[in-house]
Amino acid sequence: MSYNIKLRLNGLPGIGPETEYGWSSGTRCRAPVCYDPAVEHTPHHEEETGVSRRTDLLIALGLALAIFVLDQGLKAIVQGTMSPGESIPVIPGFLSITYIRNAGGAFGILGGSQVLLLVGSAVAVGVVLWMLLAGQRSRLATLACGLILGGAAGNLLDRLTTGQVTDYVHFSFWYVFNAADAAITVGVVTLLLSTFRMQEK
Repeated sequence: MSYNIKLRLNGLPGIGPETEYGWSSGTRCRAPVCYDPAVEHTPHHEEETGVSRRTDLLIALGLALAIFVLDQGLKAIVQGTMSPGESIPVIPGFLSITYIRNAGGAFGILGGSQVLLLVGSAVAVGVVLWMLLAGQRSRLATLACGLILGGAAGNLLDRLTTGQVTDYVHFSFWYVFNAADAAITVGVVTLLLSTFRMQEK
């Protein structure tokens, strides 16, 4: 009788063969250890997921804080040691430290549109925070959010306090920018790369 019951249970949908730990959830795998869908919904798995999300959030916020402090520190040094318009060659004909006050966005885009830039910066910070707090992300996307958040917060503080952003890095073939602009750009590219990688899986 016991043998017949086992055979009937094996044939039911969602119930797999009996193991030394009890009846499995229907996993089909010949390997000694294999993936069991039922494990995803156990309290232990959910606890691990929560810890992972908190860790990712701390990593992103830590990176954002580092970018913010670096950017504000470099701006303070430039403002305290140079005059607006002054340029110090680092690699003649290629790279220089040039102090300018930028009323536009990154790389001088949208010059003079203060309200639009202020709102845009605040929205960017809000969206990135929402991305960090909602749902799971890859580690690459987490790092990207940290870069964008730190850069956007740095430039947002400038606009809130002075209405202008301090730029200082000048390559001869490009606009003058700052560490915050660079972090935002790298963050956006990294986020796009993360999205493409997720679509390929």
